Formats: sequence, structure tokens, C-alpha cells
Amino acid sequence: MSTIYLIRHCETTGQAPEAPLTPRGEEQAQRLYTQLFELPITHLISSPYRRALDSIQPLATALKLPVAQEDDLKERRLSAVPLDDWQDHLRRTFIDPDYTCPGGESSRIATKRITRVVEKAL
Repeated sequence: MSTIYLIRHCETTGQAPEAPLTPRGEEQAQRLYTQLFELPITHLISSPYRRALDSIQPLATALKLPVAQEDDLKERRLSAVPLDDWQDHLRRTFIDPDYTCPGGESSRIATKRITRVVEKAL
């Protein structure tokens, strides 16, 4: 039986794919490493976003494991156009899993995409 740990990235400076961790986020990544180092981890899979990779890199280095980048772990795109009331739209995506903003991705589609990665890892 496999155990999968799903970890959100540490504190970051922004939402752009290349946004780095903040100094606090770097400290969180170090704490993550110390909390997980003793676990029997054999594989590391990450979103290709810098914040996710930087969050797991201290653990990867300590375990001497490569980090496989998986595009399907990218964050969900809420909308392709700016939304003044984006928080209301985001809230609605949790109430209605099929709700999609213009050019965005529904919660249901994002969940299916991420579930495929998890099932493949098993």
C-alpha cells in the first residue's frame, strides 16, 4: 500500500509561475524537509511552478531524489480575463464544481486532472 502526501507550496511572493518563495517560505521549506525526512519517501512529484519546486527542493536534496515535474499539477486557472469580483467567482467554483469563468477551468476538471497524476503515482 502506498502513502501519498499532498503538500501545498510554501509562502510565495506572487501567483506567477516563476514567483519565488518569500524568506518565510524558504524557512517553511526547511521545516517541511525536517518534518518529512524520516518518512519512507521514494518519489517526489511537483508542479513545474517555481514556488512548488523550491518548496520541495530541500527534501529532494536531503533524500537524494529527483523531483519529477508534472504539468497537470499546475494551479487551476480561474479566468483568462481579469475579474473585479474574482473572490466571488472563486467561491462559486467551490459551491458549483462545474462553474467556469471565461477561459477558466472548473473545479471538477481541475480535480480530474490532479486525480490522474495521483492514480498514476500509485
